[in-house]
Amino acid sequence: MNNSKPGKHLLSRNINRVAIVSAASAALLLSACVSNSGKTIGSLQKVDIKIQETRIDGSLEKALASYQKYLQETPETALTPEAIRRIADLKIKQAHRAEAGAYTSSTETRILSEEEVASAVSAAGSRKAVAGQAELDAPEAATVTAPVEAADTALDSVARTGGESQADFEARATASAEIEGADISGSLPGDDPDALLAANAREAIALYKKLLVQYPLYERNDQVMYQLSRAYEETGEIDEAVTVLRQLVAKYPASRHLDEAFFRLGEYYFTRKKYLDAEESYGRVIDMGERSSFYELALYKRGWALFKQDMYEMALDDFVHMLDYKVTKGYDFEQQSNETERKHIEDTFRVISLSFSYLGGAESIVDYFTRKGARDYESYVYSHLGEYYLDKRRYQDAAKAYDTFVERNPLHRVSPDFSIRVIEIYQKGGFPRLVLEAKKEFANTYALDAKYWTVFEIQEYATVVEFLQTNLIDLASHYHAAYQNVKPKDEKFAEKRSENYAEAIHWYRRYLKSFADQPKAPEINYQLAGLMLENKDFLNAAQEYERTAYQYTGHAVNENASEAGYAAVFAYREHLKNDLGTGSTAQKTAIKKEIIRSSLTFAETFPAHGKAPQILLGAVDDLYKLKSFAETIQNGRVLLEKFPTAELEIRRSAWLLVAHASFDTEAYVEAEAGYREALSMTAVDAKDRADLIDNLAGAIYQQGDVARRAEDHLAAAEHFLRIRTAAPGASILATAEYDAAAALIQLENWTRAAGVLKAFRANHPQHELQKEVTKKLAVVYQESGQLLLAGAEFERIERESEDEDVRREALTQAADLYAAAKSNDKALAVLNRYVKLFPNPMEPALETRQRIADIYNNSGNRTAYFNTLEEMVRIEARGGNERNDRTRYLAGSAALQLAEPKFEAFREIALVAPLERNLNTKRTRMKAAVAAFSDLIDYQVADVTAAATYYLGEIYLHFSRALKDSERPTNLNAMELEEYELALEEQIYPFEERAISVHEKNIDLMAAGIYNRWVGKSIGQLAGLVPARYDRPEDAGNIVTSIVPVAEVPEDAVTEDDAVTEDDAVAEDKAVAGKDRVSEVEVAQPESAESTVIAENEAEEDKG
Repeated sequence: MNNSKPGKHLLSRNINRVAIVSAASAALLLSACVSNSGKTIGSLQKVDIKIQETRIDGSLEKALASYQKYLQETPETALTPEAIRRIADLKIKQAHRAEAGAYTSSTETRILSEEEVASAVSAAGSRKAVAGQAELDAPEAATVTAPVEAADTALDSVARTGGESQADFEARATASAEIEGADISGSLPGDDPDALLAANAREAIALYKKLLVQYPLYERNDQVMYQLSRAYEETGEIDEAVTVLRQLVAKYPASRHLDEAFFRLGEYYFTRKKYLDAEESYGRVIDMGERSSFYELALYKRGWALFKQDMYEMALDDFVHMLDYKVTKGYDFEQQSNETERKHIEDTFRVISLSFSYLGGAESIVDYFTRKGARDYESYVYSHLGEYYLDKRRYQDAAKAYDTFVERNPLHRVSPDFSIRVIEIYQKGGFPRLVLEAKKEFANTYALDAKYWTVFEIQEYATVVEFLQTNLIDLASHYHAAYQNVKPKDEKFAEKRSENYAEAIHWYRRYLKSFADQPKAPEINYQLAGLMLENKDFLNAAQEYERTAYQYTGHAVNENASEAGYAAVFAYREHLKNDLGTGSTAQKTAIKKEIIRSSLTFAETFPAHGKAPQILLGAVDDLYKLKSFAETIQNGRVLLEKFPTAELEIRRSAWLLVAHASFDTEAYVEAEAGYREALSMTAVDAKDRADLIDNLAGAIYQQGDVARRAEDHLAAAEHFLRIRTAAPGASILATAEYDAAAALIQLENWTRAAGVLKAFRANHPQHELQKEVTKKLAVVYQESGQLLLAGAEFERIERESEDEDVRREALTQAADLYAAAKSNDKALAVLNRYVKLFPNPMEPALETRQRIADIYNNSGNRTAYFNTLEEMVRIEARGGNERNDRTRYLAGSAALQLAEPKFEAFREIALVAPLERNLNTKRTRMKAAVAAFSDLIDYQVADVTAAATYYLGEIYLHFSRALKDSERPTNLNAMELEEYELALEEQIYPFEERAISVHEKNIDLMAAGIYNRWVGKSIGQLAGLVPARYDRPEDAGNIVTSIVPVAEVPEDAVTEDDAVTEDDAVAEDKAVAGKDRVSEVEVAQPESAESTVIAENEAEEDKG
């Protein structure tokens, strides 16, 4: 059991156990006294007694007793301090024996050997690499699988970190070195080891201190101080122990314990992170040179002390010197059976890699050894740096470390291993492009004819050659797969395919050139031919297929031979079909002969192959390509009759050829039958099933098209619609169903057409015809009277279209349809959306707002109605250059509607008591109404101007009548009342005259050819006011003559000349309705209270 006390591990609990004398030594001492019995006791001081250390088992207690008895019975002599030292040593020895549960013996103080030092520094194992690399699967049907990433190749030249973190590594690698004594054996039952160790250590300390005090000149006091420091350690008094060590090194610079003392001081400082002091202490050991057994360890630990101070290059100097020292001692980095020693060296390389990583990485290694001189073990430095970066997932830095070494040492024995490691690192990091480049570099650098093999024997590098072989296959397979995976939609489709094709061909041929005798050669040759076939290099493909089929006779396995032979025939046919389409007859004939030769060779070499029916199938195919359709149909049916048990694919191909030829001869019914047969023989997941379904759909569609051209729209629709059942998923399905709907629309079968269109919308939501479907549905619903549904479709048209004109029209149509369906809410929503989305141009937006206002008005929502009218007025007023006759008409009409409530508000006030308040209210409202109607004249719109003129006349007329009908004061006598009436009449008369004058302005409009209901109403009022002038029968004809030709002429129908005349009338009317308002009337100043009020209010109006 390891029962350690506090602080004991600082310098190591088991440091350099002191050698103690055995019981025999004590006996020899006593016998020396007896043999000199004739002498005095003092004479013993002159006797040179040799104390020999001889082991006597089980005599430790006897030895102690003997020394103690000697001190008690013998006077003080020169040997007294030696005896005291021995007793103290034995006390500690006894305690350690109890603590360890064992007896031990020892000679003089022993320093650890190099092997033991390394063992104490590190005991961790190393990670074992996984050997080998997974092979690629053989391709099937010319489909190449991209290379699979391989496991790490087991390379002895590549460092392994074991997965230990940097923190754990530093803690372990810098732990205090254990400096152990001799092994302890045997047991001591019954003792309390901790108690005994503490008690004995304290007794020993007392003895050592006594010895130092009483015998300061004792020649072995350096050893006493050495042991005293260790005794302090045992009691956990580390600072006291260090104090003693400092005294020792200061007082005894020649002590044999000096190097250990300095080393222990260094350990003490290091564990307390006093790295500068540690550096100095380790340096004192190093200064002693190689004669110190602590020299190597001190170099190692000083390197760490410097490293901890961020003095990386100085640390490197120590680590490198340590390695140099090992080399001078014959250390072989590759042949090392001592695992502890090997781990110590690994740790050294690892801290070196940490230092270089902080100095800048691989480039700093180059710089360092350039300045300091090259070392044979540099490869280990680069490797450890690379693995350090790899552990940190700094993949590119890791690869650079290996690459840097290879670049500087291209012909080094480990360079191939390092190049392999670069590839593995890039694979781990997920850098496919860099993996690819590294593999290409490897393939070129270590090709069998490369310069590298002029220095090294290929036979001695089986792993590298095997990796080269795998690498070439990987490269070829990668580019083959890349060639296949380029998407047709890629903008650089042709360029990428061409590049990948050339690369794949290059690496396939490189493999076959170097490894034609290898078992994989036929398979690789087969893949090469397949790639050429894919790239439509048919002639070369045919030649490579023939090579694969017939030239590898010496290979035990060539699974692709028969298929290659058949593929050669196929490739020749493809060459004839594709490459010589525009060739001469002689060229075609030559290739046909090659086809015959290859076919005969195939039949002779592989008679069991089941491809005989395919010869006839090829002939049928050739006939079809020559457009001999009748013969194609005839011979295709012969093949089907003669070979009923032929392979399914052959029979399927025959049916296809028959169907194709029938289609081309417009025998669409027979074509459909042929496609159905072929489809029944096609697997559900077959690659060409979709194409075959399209062919079947095409045959059916053509039958519909024939019917459509014959104007048999019902038959056409039926053909188009049955494609969904006969050829589900066909690419032409959407077009067919759209055409079916069009045919039904031609038949005005609205219900069925709507059903087909709705199904189209559900089944083909992303189809480009969706917008057209929406338009057709809108028409169908409209024609069938389903106005709400039609309106919804027009709304959809608006949402789907990007054309603003179309969107405006669609919303307008939708609003019309909703209005026709009396769905005011939907119409209102659509119209509001219109003005929100399209506030410009202003004119159509105002038209739409007018419709919105009308809906609000009709629905009784007067607030929204007036709000909309106000918005129209505001928008038009800000319209700038967009204002025109129509916008003024719309805004003027809106303003008229807004002004009319002001007239009503004015008219509803009766002049009754309290007369003053009501008169003021009425006059205020009168002013507001006059202002509102006067502003209408600015719009220069005939109807609006006439209406404004009419209302202005009515305002004055009504006010005059209101005055006339006003409540009379009740406190007047007859005379006063008569005077009041006369004064009131004078007030009334000007307003009545102004009303006549204003109404007459509407009569003036007739001269400009303008007549409307407002003009007519003014005439009616004038007939009542001035009957002598406007209610005479003989004048009626003149009035009618002037108004009949132009009655109710719309604003936009007025001619240019009329407009000029109208403007003149408007200008005159504005003068009447503006300048000559009520404010110009001379109001009398009657004495009555009422007349006074009227006069005051008139005066206020004049001021306004």
